[in-house]
Amino acid sequence: MRTYSVVRNTFARPALFILMCCPPLAISAQMTSVIPLASEPHHHLALHNEYVNVYEVEVPPRGTVQLHQHEFDAISIMMSNSEVIVRAPDKPDVRQRLSDGQVRLQRRGYVHSTSIEGDSTYRNVTVELLLPQQGARNLCAAVIASQELNCPTAGAAPQVPTHKDQAQFETKETRVTLIRLLPHHSMNVGDPGHSVLVVALDTALSATSGENPKSSMRPGDFVWLDKGAPTRTFKNTSEKEARLVSFIFAR
Repeated sequence: MRTYSVVRNTFARPALFILMCCPPLAISAQMTSVIPLASEPHHHLALHNEYVNVYEVEVPPRGTVQLHQHEFDAISIMMSNSEVIVRAPDKPDVRQRLSDGQVRLQRRGYVHSTSIEGDSTYRNVTVELLLPQQGARNLCAAVIASQELNCPTAGAAPQVPTHKDQAQFETKETRVTLIRLLPHHSMNVGDPGHSVLVVALDTALSATSGENPKSSMRPGDFVWLDKGAPTRTFKNTSEKEARLVSFIFAR
């Protein structure tokens, strides 16, 4: 290329022009190649109905979640401790430490990619809320990072001997609660007037109903209960608390 440029100097300037123009065009193309969440290859659709899309997400160490856009408000439930770098167009990179069991809101329209740091596999369950959500607010957890907490007083919820409830987040359409099922205890979940989604965060859990035999659950497994469906019994067979996250839908 150097010899060619010297002999045919008339081509040198156009070549320089091309070299100067191409990098910005390449960067622009990368920034505009935003895919929908449903097309992101690490997000695997496990459930779809009129209320939710439930995605199981697993990314190997040093892997990257591709640049994508959230078309619905989504609740992300972490199933691992992870260090990540979040990249959004026209914004500085953000390094985050995410913890097992952390619940976060990713709002409709949010565009980002995520690079996984460290040697641990990144795992979460992402629940897209397909109905329009209004009045989103934190309860006893910082699900919306920029918003203060609105935690109910300790005496607002009745105390039960089997489990502890901690309200996480709510809208006019959806309420998200962290449930800590005590060792060697059981609880029934279901609602005649509402549909319910339950996501397991820990091992040593099983779910049974009158129609189905006992089935063990792993972190990330979930149960969907239609409005008016028979209740499911969740049992903790371990010596430690076992965590569940429940979604109750108003309609």
